[in-house]
Amino acid sequence: MKRFKHIIVKVNASTNLEMDIAVLRGVELARKIGARITLFDVVEPHESILSSYADIVSPSELTELIVAQRLDQLNELAEKLHRNGLDISARVTSGKNFIEIVKFVILNKGDLLIKAANKSEKSFDSNDFHIMRKCPKPVWLIKEEKNENVKKVLAAVDLSMEQHAEGRAQNRMIIDIATSLSRYKNAELTILSCWSLYGEEALRRGAFTRVPQAKIETLLNNEEREYQESLNILVNEYAEFKFDQQLMKGKPKSIIPEFVNSHEIDVVVMGTIGRSGIPGFLIGNTSESVLQAINSSVITLKPENWVSPIY
Repeated sequence: MKRFKHIIVKVNASTNLEMDIAVLRGVELARKIGARITLFDVVEPHESILSSYADIVSPSELTELIVAQRLDQLNELAEKLHRNGLDISARVTSGKNFIEIVKFVILNKGDLLIKAANKSEKSFDSNDFHIMRKCPKPVWLIKEEKNENVKKVLAAVDLSMEQHAEGRAQNRMIIDIATSLSRYKNAELTILSCWSLYGEEALRRGAFTRVPQAKIETLLNNEEREYQESLNILVNEYAEFKFDQQLMKGKPKSIIPEFVNSHEIDVVVMGTIGRSGIPGFLIGNTSESVLQAINSSVITLKPENWVSPIY
């Protein structure tokens, strides 16, 4: 977590500022690692409502008034925290929520965005998915129901990415963040990866193949051994940390949610860019499936050189 020098906290407009879980976590982390922090909010104009004020005040003037009022609220808290020794400031802007959030992180060189996850019938709502897809820096989305304590952290790594420098760097960034979080929250840490044999079902049940079962088992054993060796190399770099490592057979889109939900994981640290190599490809299908199926807070991240389509 010490890699984070500037933390952006997106405050919750519907919550008392001092009780906002994103503010609490951001302040706690900033104090722990000596980072500076910016409290940030977005006023999203409602055109249909603004039109009804046309005879009283212009839409732009009313938006400016709301922005100024919100900034006063954030500044009041920032000044209080600053007196307690925190390097903190406040900013408010107007526009489309997720676009302004991502732009602010980019333009102000934020290293980490912390935000309370919007309430949703699904895992995360569309606005939060947009942020995870388009923000180039790590995003910590905190579920309100998971806000009491961080007791269990999961680092989900993709060992198939170890063959590329970018993939190796991303896996290590995932574990760096997960180990730091587990250490400063005194939480249990699990490093999880999945493996599978490409074409296994076709080999077993293909109408035009006659592959002996013994050969398929040999292929499976070889594949598992290679993945295990790759995992061993990766985790040996973190020998000073205490963690449980899991290498599980199956597809990540089913294995990871099952593990997260059955083990009551509080925070999942994972990447959101797969191995497509397609410029502008925002989020891997596997990552999206996992995020839609888990009931936990998440820290999502992308490769260091990934460029957001927003800016």
